[in-house]
Amino acid sequence: MSIFGRTVSARAVAALALVMLVVALLPALSNTPTREITLVVRGMTFYLKDDPRTPNPTLEVKAGERVRVVLENQDRGMTHDFAVPAFDAGLDPIDWNETDTLVFDVPETPGTYEYVCRPHRLMMRGTIRVS
Repeated sequence: MSIFGRTVSARAVAALALVMLVVALLPALSNTPTREITLVVRGMTFYLKDDPRTPNPTLEVKAGERVRVVLENQDRGMTHDFAVPAFDAGLDPIDWNETDTLVFDVPETPGTYEYVCRPHRLMMRGTIRVS
């Protein structure tokens, strides 16, 4: 086979293709599974989508786990965000009827960490418990 005027063996081309395939798949193979938590904002409070009665719930996660937080703003006329200052992770503010997603890796250190809506942190705050 000839590439750029040079003769290259089929074996070398196959090896290069295999290396490129492995490199392309490496991120998918090395990432830990992602767990999704959906938080709904209404009445200046965070709620789990499947538990609309517990305000600003404690989120239970495992050390080293990859977590995807989906934030749904159902608070008409208000802009909200979601941030975990200790993890240096946060979303930009979203308006009513908008949704955004934050993916972060939970630290290996067990403990409790705070999550907040930065503009309304006095009312909208909860705990992430890492076990």
